[in-house]
Amino acid sequence: MSVVESDVSTIDYESIVPCDPIAEKKLVHKFDWRLMPLFCAAYFFSALDRSNVGNAKVAGMTTDIGITAQQYSNANSLVYASYLPTMLPGLWLFRTFKKPRYFIGGMVMAWSIVSLCHMFANNYGDFVALRILLGFFEGPYFSCMSFICTDYYFPHEFARRTSFFFVGSALSGAFGGLIATGITKIHSGSLASWRYLFLIEGLLSFVVGVLVFVFLPDSPNKLIDTEEERAVFENRTLRRKHIEGDHGFNLKEFISVFDFKTACSVLIQFCQDISLYGFSVFLPSILHTHLGYDTLKSQYLTVPVYVFAALCSMGIAEISDRFRMRGPLIIITNFFAIAAYAMLGTVKNAGVLYFALYLICVPLYMGPGLNESWIANNTAPTFKRGCAIGMNQTLGNIAGAIAPQVFNGPPDYTLGTDFTLGCLCVSSATAGLLSLYYLRRNKINQRIVDSGTDDRKKSRTIGDDSPEFKFMI
Repeated sequence: MSVVESDVSTIDYESIVPCDPIAEKKLVHKFDWRLMPLFCAAYFFSALDRSNVGNAKVAGMTTDIGITAQQYSNANSLVYASYLPTMLPGLWLFRTFKKPRYFIGGMVMAWSIVSLCHMFANNYGDFVALRILLGFFEGPYFSCMSFICTDYYFPHEFARRTSFFFVGSALSGAFGGLIATGITKIHSGSLASWRYLFLIEGLLSFVVGVLVFVFLPDSPNKLIDTEEERAVFENRTLRRKHIEGDHGFNLKEFISVFDFKTACSVLIQFCQDISLYGFSVFLPSILHTHLGYDTLKSQYLTVPVYVFAALCSMGIAEISDRFRMRGPLIIITNFFAIAAYAMLGTVKNAGVLYFALYLICVPLYMGPGLNESWIANNTAPTFKRGCAIGMNQTLGNIAGAIAPQVFNGPPDYTLGTDFTLGCLCVSSATAGLLSLYYLRRNKINQRIVDSGTDDRKKSRTIGDDSPEFKFMI
């Protein structure tokens, strides 16, 4: 079949004359200033509201409400019993809202109330119910946030913005440690210090939800104020035309999501998330029981670790977008964490082990972030991309249910460290395989464009199945 006979527009956005780069950069920065503070603040509290139980545990929560280490792990796994099933349906529901800020803002306020209610937990049943509700309201957030960003940014701009989200997540660990250190010292009134932790963080999270509800723009058009900005935006829209499509439900596009690249992406996401969730929830406990630090020191020693993770996330994302590269960076950064987990299993010196925690942070947040942006970059049109993002998050985040089970064995957490080490090796191998797959697809597409003849046996020639599509490696 000739390329010109394809049922898809053969616009190559890279062949269209770009607009004034200074004006374009100014508009993109405008998008950043209106979107990123709100998204990052909400994701900050999303991560904090899931991981602050680690600080509460060290501050005496499990003893006060009478739950065992296994029950604590089970309850943290059950967050994902509701978190995972709501991701993709939540994204579909979100897309029916004409004003996204109502859905996103309402979601943030809902999970904030649930987080605050953790302060009233008095037994295992209370704790389990609250964790399940927290997962239900937080589940769709990352997928919705990522999907919104694809309406504002080009694929090669996406990793940097994804890094902003994960910087928020990393800083939640840092500030969570700082807040917990201060709150641990509160001994006034009838409340235990860990209950103050949920009260204060829940209220702060609710305030962010109100800000999102009021200030999140409903579409890029809402941010266009001048004719120059309108011209720039229309130019950007034309250059990304081939990755757009119908926003409504499309069964064929949904079925097409189940392909090789999505399967590899899900596996990578799962493996990277094992490291992320195990580390973020159990870091204070690892410092306390494995490295032997007291309660207070276990709280504040998490702070520089997470700050370093945030810096790594920003730096790696900048490199990724500048060189338009995803897979090779996942592999390279994973080597640092693989070495660190090997050290955790063999070295006994507390100082060396604490240094290993910093090595784990190199890919900790950017590994999942790069992979999420990778599948978004390489999937089109719009509906298929949204489904791929949701599916990647849904299936990959099964790791959130498994991580607490493999990290439930103090004092040394051997199973958790060994399992994570294996997952990072699998992730690196899969990223390498997927990079080679994308290279091969690009060569085939280039041959078709050069020859003008498409001899592939494909019924679909739109989106990422179009010969015009260029995959990011």
